Amino acid sequence: MPLLQTRELDAHTLLGVWLLDEAPEALRPLLPAHLIPDENLSQAHPRRQREWLASRALAYQLLQQFTSEPLPLLRDATGKPVFAGAPFQLSITHSPRLAAVILSEKYDVGIDIEQVSAKALRVADKFLTEQEKVFTAADEQQTCLYWSAKETLYKMYSQKQLIFKENLLVEPSHGPENNLLQGHVITDNFSKLYQIHHEVLHNHVLTYSVDR
Repeated sequence: MPLLQTRELDAHTLLGVWLLDEAPEALRPLLPAHLIPDENLSQAHPRRQREWLASRALAYQLLQQFTSEPLPLLRDATGKPVFAGAPFQLSITHSPRLAAVILSEKYDVGIDIEQVSAKALRVADKFLTEQEKVFTAADEQQTCLYWSAKETLYKMYSQKQLIFKENLLVEPSHGPENNLLQGHVITDNFSKLYQIHHEVLHNHVLTYSVDR
């Protein structure tokens, strides 16, 4: 299987990335027998089937490093993926080319992956503040990075009804590491800062956060 990498972010948290090369038929046997696919999966486009199957196979591969229990993978009321009846925190993301999963037995986590393209520039006014436009400087990769970072923040907050331009703010980290951004989730009754790690893989930006 074209697993690009798995890595230990800390003693409680794992991250994995999968290169989507297989046909759906090759991915189905990699899923545990107890996993029930989405009821509409068989009618979906093969690309969407591949994304769903590979991301779930990767999630279970990471889970095996913590437990061999046959935990069902479901979605909670907000649509967030969860291993039912277990304390694990999970976040899943995929594009037509890559899938990525972050799993922790202790911390809240979020992850996103976006293919670098001009699309982010075309819609930048919808999700970037004026200050964030200064940070990204109309650069295609930087704009995609900030888009991805805000998607990760959205998953960290794990509630709906957020406006990316108003409630999710991103700026460069002021620390010595150059692969960090600082994210801020702000609502009427919530305010929290998050560190967002980022990197570039196969013409994609990958962002993730671990709320330690």
